[in-house]
Amino acid sequence: MISFVALRERYAYDRSAGGATPALAAALAAIGWSSVGDPSPEELADYVVELVDSCITGHHDPDLLVSEIARLLRDSGPLLDGGLPPVAAYEPAAHEMLERYVRAER
Repeated sequence: MISFVALRERYAYDRSAGGATPALAAALAAIGWSSVGDPSPEELADYVVELVDSCITGHHDPDLLVSEIARLLRDSGPLLDGGLPPVAAYEPAAHEMLERYVRAER
């Protein structure tokens, strides 16, 4: 479980230090997103920042954020055999990415 308080503190720190995109891109790269090709971890992190910001300033629900990130990963990844797997298939990767982001050194 990802703590909203820990997520909020990490995000506030990153915003004061110039932005969360680099740390989110590093977390995406750590889960293997670089092997996907396009979009790059840096490009995808720009979208993840928007989702994190919406969580911090709006709904305050890390579980919902994981689901939103999972949907983004699914929609941004390569098509497999012409179809898309369910969003739930991406939730473990989304959770791991967000956990890495929250726990990464500052």
